[in-house]
Amino acid sequence: MILEPILAAAVADPLPAVEILAPAWMAHIWFILLCVLLTGYAVLDGFDLGVGIIHFLVGRTARERTVHTNVIGPIWDGNEVWLVTFGGGMFAAFPLAYGSIFSAFMVPLVIVLFCLIARATSLEFRSKATHWSMVLACDLLFSIASIGATFVLGVATGAVMEGIPIDSAGNLVLPASTPGGTPGPFAELTFAITPFTLTCGGLAVLLFALHGAMFLNLKATGITERRIRRIFPWLFSLFLIALLAATYLAFRDVDAVTGLTVVGTVTTILNVLAIINLAWAMRNRGKWRCFLASTVMVTAMIVLFGSAIHPNLLVSSLDPAWNISIEHAASTQATLLTMFVVVVIGIPFVLLYTAITYWTFRGTVSVDDVPEQGSS
Repeated sequence: MILEPILAAAVADPLPAVEILAPAWMAHIWFILLCVLLTGYAVLDGFDLGVGIIHFLVGRTARERTVHTNVIGPIWDGNEVWLVTFGGGMFAAFPLAYGSIFSAFMVPLVIVLFCLIARATSLEFRSKATHWSMVLACDLLFSIASIGATFVLGVATGAVMEGIPIDSAGNLVLPASTPGGTPGPFAELTFAITPFTLTCGGLAVLLFALHGAMFLNLKATGITERRIRRIFPWLFSLFLIALLAATYLAFRDVDAVTGLTVVGTVTTILNVLAIINLAWAMRNRGKWRCFLASTVMVTAMIVLFGSAIHPNLLVSSLDPAWNISIEHAASTQATLLTMFVVVVIGIPFVLLYTAITYWTFRGTVSVDDVPEQGSS
């Protein structure tokens, strides 16, 4: 009986709802954070993929290729965590863009997923294989999967920059195979294929190949180091050709790239300096300088990608009014603020774990460290 007046008063005059507010620019901060996570993946797993791309260019025998797997074996799985974190961050911060991107690129992303699974499987099975044929099969799968994942990711990145056919609700509108007909059986894959996106795919393969070569050059000695120096002029020249072609097609075909912003100008200058420094450091056998230069090159590509699409997350090739912008796709300000606090607390632990892992497995590897058994 005593509680009845209290309950009645609570119902009549409830406590005001507490609303957590974040600054309006928090969505743009999360765009930058996602670019940082994507950069972490591109830099760290980029050299893993690059090692797979040049697996047979540098390693002529199974014993020589074992050097490659020994170099990346302890760290490759930790590097892919950055991609998982990027996907989770986009899902929480920009759910609308997450749904549209993962729906539109479902087939390419499934291909990338299978390639990443194939890489992991080949590395694990190779360490247990005893017959030369099984070792060779694992090496082939590792190399093909690395090339495939990198190329598809590059094509998808180019498609996001160039724009994809989405409607006002963010749904993919596939082109019909015939006038008034239905989309063809491969429409979900071919809609993103243009000269620019194919060039971006080739550029990604060559960039990661260079990055992987510089990591192997840093961690390996002996015949591996000499082979890298031998193939470097070819890789470097092909990369420059692909970079010039992608730059030309970007200014020709990508509406967002009408000129360089301040961020784009500074990043381009740093990228050019890094490219020059890479060639100079390779000539002077500066291993750490080579790897740092390739790291700056990979980072510059992600920054240029982010500055090209900002303030959008997804560009519609059908109608600019249907672009999915950062502010339109963002979660509630309370969600963004809460996630930001979690990131500020959690990121130092992730960086500490990464640093400890690389410090633990520091040092170099050579063919002389690999036993004869299992070589072809």
